[in-house]
Amino acid sequence: METLFRELVELCESLEATSKRNAMVSMVSSFLRKLRPEEVEPSVSMILGRAFPKWDQRTLEISWTTIANIIKRLTNIDWKIFIEAFRQTGDIGDATKIVFEKSKVKRQVTLLEKPLTILEVRRIFEAIAQACGAGSRERRERLVETLLGKASPIEAKYLVKIMIGEMRTGFHEGLMELAVSKAFNIPENIVQRAVMMRGDVGEVAYMAKTGGKEALLSLGFRVFHPIKPMLAKMAEKVEEAIKEHGGKTAFEYKLDGARIQIHKRGEEVRIFSRRLTDVTASLPEIVELIRREINAKEVIMEGEVIAVGEDGSPLPFQHLMRRFRRIRGIEAVSKRIKLQLFLFDLIYLNGESLIDLSYIERRRKLAEIAGRIPLTKQL
Repeated sequence: METLFRELVELCESLEATSKRNAMVSMVSSFLRKLRPEEVEPSVSMILGRAFPKWDQRTLEISWTTIANIIKRLTNIDWKIFIEAFRQTGDIGDATKIVFEKSKVKRQVTLLEKPLTILEVRRIFEAIAQACGAGSRERRERLVETLLGKASPIEAKYLVKIMIGEMRTGFHEGLMELAVSKAFNIPENIVQRAVMMRGDVGEVAYMAKTGGKEALLSLGFRVFHPIKPMLAKMAEKVEEAIKEHGGKTAFEYKLDGARIQIHKRGEEVRIFSRRLTDVTASLPEIVELIRREINAKEVIMEGEVIAVGEDGSPLPFQHLMRRFRRIRGIEAVSKRIKLQLFLFDLIYLNGESLIDLSYIERRRKLAEIAGRIPLTKQL
């Protein structure tokens, strides 16, 4: 029997009600253990406020304005009630719950017989994301209306939160990694490494559920599947950074650009943002540069792209944002705003993971394959 969406909602309510990390991790780990394997990834994504896995490029393409109009139709309530509820709570989900409680939501009688399940919610999200072409906006709206029309007030609260990506329970991805570790009795460092390689804790949770520790240990990098970026930690003083690294530290200039992850296999190149969004179409000249200069069949590497003026000098970050993630008028805007790529790390090369090599060794290998693409300057 499929797990009810209401059970996930009740878990989220409990998470929202506490600030104790250990209690949160314990609640989520218990919930994950009892799920069917196919429910694990959708549940993890929804608990974290996402309709799909982090690496998944599908989007719902549903704005808050559209959701608000659907809520108005379903509840047939004076919108001032919602505005007041939002003013009091400061949360769109809570305001939605209040409006649903104060109104008699229009529902189809046949749909009342079966409560929402986690997998049904995911299936409807998938149908929304797949809607394209003529009439797609209307189809998406009908699907959202069907979903909210089947929901109880508390379920509507979290459906709206997931659709707009604002969960606000205080339970973040780092805690989810701890919950997966506890749920399936796998060391935390193994879970973290697997999340880095797969780019999504939900997928790792599914593998932990079905294959245990051995499944996670067998993971490797996959070209064109974005990985979770390694993030820097703040240090108050230079001495602190040197001490953290055991006395040997590399210093690089900070560029006012956007971090990108570059995947290449043969002539095919794909580029992902720090948030694992596919931005390949926005950066055609970078794609061509990679094809022309990188001397490797398969590679995953990281770099920083910046906007530059006619003389090659760096431009402010705002200029780059006029290019980044843009999908229309690329040819025209690329003539006005030039880009420069700097590479700084090599993760995977010709079937071999380099993650366990030292930074110095990875950078040496990167320099060997980079052609005329500059590496970030070091002090």
